[in-house]
Amino acid sequence: MDVRQLRCFIAVAEELHFGRAAERLGVAPPALSRQISALEDELGVALLTRTTRQVAMTRAGLIMLEEAKGILVKMEHASRAVREASLASGKVLRVGAIDAASSSFVPEALVAFRARFPGIEIKFVEAMTAALIQMLESGKLDLALTRPPRKPTDCAFEILRVERPIVVLNEAHPLAAREHLTMLDLVGEPFVVPSKRIRPYAYDLVMAYFESVGAVPNVTIEATEKPAMMSAVAAGLGMALAPDWVSRLSFPGVTMRRLRGALLDPPPPGALVGVAWRPQQKLPSRDDFLAILRESVTLLDDRQSLSLAPSPKPQKRTARAGSPIGGA
Repeated sequence: MDVRQLRCFIAVAEELHFGRAAERLGVAPPALSRQISALEDELGVALLTRTTRQVAMTRAGLIMLEEAKGILVKMEHASRAVREASLASGKVLRVGAIDAASSSFVPEALVAFRARFPGIEIKFVEAMTAALIQMLESGKLDLALTRPPRKPTDCAFEILRVERPIVVLNEAHPLAAREHLTMLDLVGEPFVVPSKRIRPYAYDLVMAYFESVGAVPNVTIEATEKPAMMSAVAAGLGMALAPDWVSRLSFPGVTMRRLRGALLDPPPPGALVGVAWRPQQKLPSRDDFLAILRESVTLLDDRQSLSLAPSPKPQKRTARAGSPIGGA
């Protein structure tokens, strides 16, 4: 019996569907089935009953589910305790960030931190929000720059920035001649949207902008990463909505325009970037980095500039949420 088998079993037991469990774990269904079978062979009992239409738990499986969850919780607790003990000296700070943070304000914050605290080593990782929150909860990170957590967590979360949307369009498109665009200008246009499964925040954000004018996008293609989105726009497959930090990128055949009146009130979670941490963990270096973020990151980035599009004046920062939350 190993951890991988237990994680596979828990996923199938909770989903009661091999396909959904495989997608949740990021593995192929046959590989998942082999892990479950190996666990059953080792225990000598059937944990699940399988038919072509459904998966059900046996009595032994129900007992095993609770035991497996308890085992993983204890293992995570032990791993976190060991990691924190090894980092008690505060010589290492482990930071994670989504691309929206690592491509905008994080580099400057890291430079400022290293200048003030040269004796502390920084370990950095870039991933998506769900993965970063999971690493934070398990003690693999000390601090993470993410979107608001979607699921309940014991992590604190504080909003740092509200992103403004920009329109990414082919430089030959007739709308590229305008200084500003509105959401109504985009209705009916072919659109490149983020993947709903892989980029749920970005997908929901695009939908929220269209819903604000009573419309839905004319989707022509899904693009998971920003380079793929840029390529699709350059190829004339459609236009796209992107956060303001994308204006720092350059791509042949692509231009960008601001959206007039595009800040939704309240801002959707996909437009928010903040910092998450575990308040129960006492770590001075983490708190020092938090202080740098609070003093250096503006709620609206007024330094972004787009050709033919003047930057609106920055708005004053509003109150923060600094207590543990239960999702967004």
